[in-house]
Amino acid sequence: MHSIANEVNLKPCLRSAQTCKIGKIFLERRKLLSLSESEVASKLCININYIKGIEHGDYSIFPARVFALQYFRKYAEFLNLKLNFFDIYNS
Repeated sequence: MHSIANEVNLKPCLRSAQTCKIGKIFLERRKLLSLSESEVASKLCININYIKGIEHGDYSIFPARVFALQYFRKYAEFLNLKLNFFDIYNS
């Protein structure tokens, strides 16, 4: 008999204090511009869960590092933020 733990796909923790701090900057800028998550997702053609992931500093939603990096850059450019991607994948 297989245990449930063996069948569950456990994702690595892709969140840190630094990614949360950066995410808060995204969140505050979006709110300052009076935009909702869904408005941003629609304007950028980005899945709303990716917007939420960036704003919460949780990159486990992304299928791979390259997706996290590209959506991070696209969202930062949209909000006119000059932020470097904190590479949690190599931490």
